[in-house]
Amino acid sequence: MNNNIKKELERIEIPKELHERSKLGVRIAKSEQPKRKLKKTIAIPLVASVILIFSVGVGAASIPSFNNLLSIVSPQIALMLQPIQISSEDDGIKMEVVAAMNDDEMAVIYVTIQDFTGNRIDKTLDIYDYSLTEGHMFNSQIVDYDETTNTATLRIQANGGESLNNKKIRFHIGSFLSHKQTFEEVEVNANLMEVKNNTPQTISLDMNNIPGGSGEIFGELKEQGTVQVLKPDETEHYLPKIEFMHISNLGFIDNRLHIQTKWTGDDIDSHGYIYFIDALGDKIHASNISFGIDKLGNTNYGTKYREYIFDVDNLDINELKLMGDFVSNGNHTTGNWNTTFKIQSVGEEKKVDFSKDFGTWMANSITVSPLGVTLYGNGEFNNSSKIVVNAKMNDGSVQTLDSMTSFSENEKVKVKFVPSLPLDSSKIESINIDGIEIDF
Repeated sequence: MNNNIKKELERIEIPKELHERSKLGVRIAKSEQPKRKLKKTIAIPLVASVILIFSVGVGAASIPSFNNLLSIVSPQIALMLQPIQISSEDDGIKMEVVAAMNDDEMAVIYVTIQDFTGNRIDKTLDIYDYSLTEGHMFNSQIVDYDETTNTATLRIQANGGESLNNKKIRFHIGSFLSHKQTFEEVEVNANLMEVKNNTPQTISLDMNNIPGGSGEIFGELKEQGTVQVLKPDETEHYLPKIEFMHISNLGFIDNRLHIQTKWTGDDIDSHGYIYFIDALGDKIHASNISFGIDKLGNTNYGTKYREYIFDVDNLDINELKLMGDFVSNGNHTTGNWNTTFKIQSVGEEKKVDFSKDFGTWMANSITVSPLGVTLYGNGEFNNSSKIVVNAKMNDGSVQTLDSMTSFSENEKVKVKFVPSLPLDSSKIESINIDGIEIDF
């Protein structure tokens, strides 16, 4: 793999659970991996394809912010970018949309945020409240911070739009977070064998009245409708240096270890997760549920409590170490930054019929563009699905499209697979989807 591409890909973190921040609707604060409420979506960061679509002309070369971006991203990705250079300023902070690239349904824009008057921006900057028209699902990632100019550069991805090509879109930022504190591999000292010998008090939780959750058994818990969680505030166990949360109860329910945490709510986006580490250093992640408590002690919709649940049937907890990673943000800066601009597609899409039953949904067509392969169909997408997609090129080489993003609503399913190397659609011989080959 080209070293520049490799470096670019290494910047993109693809966590095991929902670690990536997705933005849409109302944010779930104090969550394990904070996210805006989405309608049945999975977000995995865009891995940019590499193909010469745009040439950078004299006008673009004279744009300082665009030139700076070219020094940050790989040269191959720079060739795909469309210069934008549209900015908005509020209270001494300037937000500029520097460049963008897209196909009909996926857009990536590069944005800079610069503070001229204060110290409200740092390398931990994360957009908290933002929106982009013509898209269903968003995520952002800081890719560079220039301490000298107090400027952060971010990559914003939007998925699920319809016919983005040549569309005028509006990008808005309402607030951002900065000066975060990160606490990693915090040891959670608890005598789990003693806990296992005690029967905890529990209360009922309506899984249809919670802001969210994640993990392998979350779907199973959701299907049950009503589940039992630990009675809150039976203990008050603080972790070293962690002031924004504490353990409020521990216990075993139906042979599953429940660890309940209570969050202070003093900062807007504190979050974290608890996990086991085995003898090999591998992490065993928990599922989790967020909820609140009313004045009578009954569960309700809220984020005050987060209960981490481990399925321990096949685990020897005596051989495992219980750990946690936590983050607390320091600043929450609000403002009103708005831009409107037009984007153009990186290349022509090819569409063909394709029929396959994936169990919970049926595919009926695919499209291929420089940014990847998209499946369209009807039904309900299964978040645990593993679909293997390859592109066979005319020279006999095979490219695996190993990153995925999906959108499912009103029984319409759209799943996009993105390659780690360019897809030159003029040189594709065939696309292979789960063993079914489609000739081009």
